[in-house]
Amino acid sequence: MQYQAVVRKFGPAPEVVGIERAPLPALRRDHVRVRLLARSINPSDIITISGAYAGRTTLPFIPGFEAFSVVEACGEAVYGLPLGTRVLPVRSAGGWQEFKDTDPSWCLRVPDALSDFEAATSYVNPMTAWLMLHNKIGLRPGMRIAVNAAASSIGSVLIGLANAVGVEPVAIVRSEESRQRLRGRHETVVIDREDSDLAAGLAGRHGLDAVLDCVGGPRASVLADALKPGGHFVHYGLLSGQSIPNTFWASHPDIRFSFFHLREWVHSETMDNVQRAYSEVTAQIAAKVIATEVREVFPLERIGEALQAALPFRTGGKVLLA
Repeated sequence: MQYQAVVRKFGPAPEVVGIERAPLPALRRDHVRVRLLARSINPSDIITISGAYAGRTTLPFIPGFEAFSVVEACGEAVYGLPLGTRVLPVRSAGGWQEFKDTDPSWCLRVPDALSDFEAATSYVNPMTAWLMLHNKIGLRPGMRIAVNAAASSIGSVLIGLANAVGVEPVAIVRSEESRQRLRGRHETVVIDREDSDLAAGLAGRHGLDAVLDCVGGPRASVLADALKPGGHFVHYGLLSGQSIPNTFWASHPDIRFSFFHLREWVHSETMDNVQRAYSEVTAQIAAKVIATEVREVFPLERIGEALQAALPFRTGGKVLLA
């Protein structure tokens, strides 16, 4: 038997995620069983639980896209993955349980240099940040970029990776408290409390090469105004809960716009390419170029308390299930 966090109807995560006990199924001959040791609670998990992706999510389901584990057992047709190997099972949810059966080719190898908690936070935010900076905008010395929600966990990773190549982003935060939590070097800090604050803070700072936006809403247009012609607007989150207005595209015909969703990238790439990118990311974590703050840790059985502690995500630091 094992504990599982199960969603049987869509809705607010603290209300619809429940703990259940379930028997372990027979292990398929071509699968591995991993013992999950540490799991992150991410915005992508909460959004999925809410029903935003109901068209591609079948109820009931076990959430959790980011979970560190060790190989517990291998089916008879599995070779080259010794018991005890440290892995991150990807390409599917299911991290919020004690054990998970998965395709061995979907297991990213976790280097010994990472602690268990570092491993549990090494995938969703660091991979998203790395791929946006290096694959999407082609980060290089001398570029001018802006990052909103800059005091968030992913904001900290973006700034650390940018600093590593000599780039100091414009950091956009919502409060003085968030300013105090910023890490790394910044070209400037913009405190965006009211609708007019962002425009005032970016005044005179036009000519940005790229904007990395995880907030959305009407402020996206203000951010886009600060881009130079041909500048790149990368949209990867919706912390405001508001979509980018339809007027955005007509009023910014001279910029490049793209979405980034890690899930889509991972499903479109070979696992060799995913492992290669993940190895680049874990090298940055091991070298302390980037780090993720862990705010609180709860046992899986206390999932309700953990979810209450994790929300809202803007308060910074990750809540883990261990």
